[in-house]
Amino acid sequence: MSSIPSRSRFTPKTRNVDLTALIPDFPFDYGGFLEAARGSSSLFQPPQDPAYRAKRILVVGAGAAGAVAAYELLRMGFRPVLVEASDRYGGRLDSHRLGDGNQQVIAELGAMRFPMSGKAGKHYFEKLGMWQNSVDFPNPGSAEAVSTVVDYRGEQVYYEYESDEYPIPAEYEQLEEDMFDEQGFLNRYARLYDMQSWMTGDIDNDKQKNIKDVWNELLNGDGQLNEKWDDLSFYGALTKISGWSPEQINLFGQIGFGTGGWNTDFPNSILEVMRVLYTGLDVDHRLMFDGTSALPNKLITLTPAQLGDSSDGSTANLSVERTSIESLQAHFPEGASALGKEVRHIARNQSNTLMATIRDTASSEEKKLEFDAVIYTPHVRILDKFRHYGTEEDYRATTQLLSADLWEAIEYTHYMQSAKIFMATKEPFWKERLPPAGDETLGKFPMSVTLSDRLTRGTYLIDYGENPSPGGVKGSGIFLSYTWNDDSLKFLGDRNASGALLTHAHMCRTVLQDIYPNLRLVDYLAPGSNVEVEINWEDEPLYLGAFKMNLPGQYEYQRRLFSQFMAGFEGNGVPDPLVLAGDDTSWTAGWVEGAISSAINAVNKIAWMFNGTDWPGVRSPMSAWPRLRPIELSAPEMPARTTQRAAATKEPSEII
Repeated sequence: MSSIPSRSRFTPKTRNVDLTALIPDFPFDYGGFLEAARGSSSLFQPPQDPAYRAKRILVVGAGAAGAVAAYELLRMGFRPVLVEASDRYGGRLDSHRLGDGNQQVIAELGAMRFPMSGKAGKHYFEKLGMWQNSVDFPNPGSAEAVSTVVDYRGEQVYYEYESDEYPIPAEYEQLEEDMFDEQGFLNRYARLYDMQSWMTGDIDNDKQKNIKDVWNELLNGDGQLNEKWDDLSFYGALTKISGWSPEQINLFGQIGFGTGGWNTDFPNSILEVMRVLYTGLDVDHRLMFDGTSALPNKLITLTPAQLGDSSDGSTANLSVERTSIESLQAHFPEGASALGKEVRHIARNQSNTLMATIRDTASSEEKKLEFDAVIYTPHVRILDKFRHYGTEEDYRATTQLLSADLWEAIEYTHYMQSAKIFMATKEPFWKERLPPAGDETLGKFPMSVTLSDRLTRGTYLIDYGENPSPGGVKGSGIFLSYTWNDDSLKFLGDRNASGALLTHAHMCRTVLQDIYPNLRLVDYLAPGSNVEVEINWEDEPLYLGAFKMNLPGQYEYQRRLFSQFMAGFEGNGVPDPLVLAGDDTSWTAGWVEGAISSAINAVNKIAWMFNGTDWPGVRSPMSAWPRLRPIELSAPEMPARTTQRAAATKEPSEII
């Protein structure tokens, strides 16, 4: 979501609320859990029998979830094998460096903003020294943005944060008050402030119960609307509860709140929006001077000792504290590098172990290797695609990993597209005040953070000049365009015509030239050839878009995916050695908080599978499951199938 000018007075930070992002479906305090376990050698008490250290755990995907899961397994004394199909660590944390020398700048091609309420993410950012080297993100309308321009329906509106000379337009403020004020519709219909009050301070059982009671009422349709909120799109909910005219809804869609101009999000489920609002993930963000990729890179390449962590046990006769995930790979026959290793199939053995087919992308060589457990973190629909590769036997074996209900949830997972176009600049010229120029100049600065209904949509101005890190980037740059959903598809589909096509960066500069007639952006383009970059996540190999975003009626699919880590631990089942984790399984996809939380769930599962336990006085997600588990709704009605699906096992992987 592009960011929002009108969300400035009702954020948790401005209200002095130290919010903890507790997902209402499962309001477990992951940040509190990590803090409670901080002084221990690992997140979970390892098994007493040291034979567990010989267990081989495969972690698929080296994004935030895979890196956290592998690191915490290592600390516990396991020997995790990490594989990543691409040529880099990071997943959708993708910090791309542009420019040369001291003027290098980071173009964050994936996640770029990290909310203060995300306490699990903050735990790891602090461990890695990244939180200490961050600043407030320059969202539109914020003090850090200096100035903001909204270009809407051919007219431009300029304003500055808390400025008497250039105040926020009254109609923007009115939309914000209608939504977020104590008497606003979010408080009247969804008890926003009550929910946030239960997400502050010590999170006890009573607060968690209150959160679940309010949330479950929305899910069951027993609230004021007498309608299940799972049935409503964001746009549909606005028409029912906002009292706004179509013109006001369209204006709100352009200027939005918190993290973006949300008209690109209008088709998605209102539940996705409410989770973000309740938890404050949409506001009060930090920009990481070290680059977001540093999180998975450091967890994979540094040792627990280097990160100030103690560890348990020994791995291959080496002290775990002196071992990194990256160096550990050299002790296995798969080869020293985790990169360029693509998992094509996973099959269940009779001994309740898993056989993984791993393809080396450079040599095309395939190996079948046995593991005691597998944590799978990429897009779940990649797993669906890969099971069709190879033989019919491979297809059937991978299909039998999961129940028909869970495959259905995977097959209907909905992804958000996203596109970014970035240029490095010679300097942060937008911070220099202009001399008075009468009516010819739009505001007091040569350029502002800009929200437009044209090609560019969201334009952000980024400056790393205050980076205190020795050797760190010091340059500046502009996200010429940042957009979501089908709106981002406009940067695809170019024809291969004779002659050079205009670059998308040039197209965006043309739009911005029209908004700022006295500005020639090309004059500020940094010198050299490595100064522009574009990404379309729906066009990237190994990805299916930026992140999961549920449509109306898909709550039950998400519940199944999230709950899979509990497979085999309820009733008399056998613990399933396959664990789905990562962004897709989380309730807050697109935020690193959800990915990290899913990794903790997965490590919890592995620990318990091999007879590890919680530390005394520290309750884990699995311990809290009976009390906090998401409620089950009736399954969505789907079209009848015309072919018989291959039979799926109902043994260890039966979904909850």
